[in-house]
Amino acid sequence: MRKRDEAKNRREILHALSMVMQIGLSMMVCMSISLLIGYGIDRLAGTKFWIVVMMFVGILASLRSMLVLTGQYHPGKEKKDGSKEQPAEREKADGDGEN
Repeated sequence: MRKRDEAKNRREILHALSMVMQIGLSMMVCMSISLLIGYGIDRLAGTKFWIVVMMFVGILASLRSMLVLTGQYHPGKEKKDGSKEQPAEREKADGDGEN
């Protein structure tokens, strides 16, 4: 029984490590693509500020990617009956709607 616990523990560690690697890789890809696009726009336009703008876009994209991968954000979340939830319906469900 002890070997089974060790195998399960090893699987959990590998799963956590793969999740960390996946999050890190997706964040680096988002940042790299955004910076390359900003650099290209700057070269074409002869400016120096697009790389900074695209860096912030890359940061936001990488944060969104991280939230999606960790399960904290579900884009286009559907209700149980298959229809998409509207923002007004969400407020009413939370009790924040105006009466």
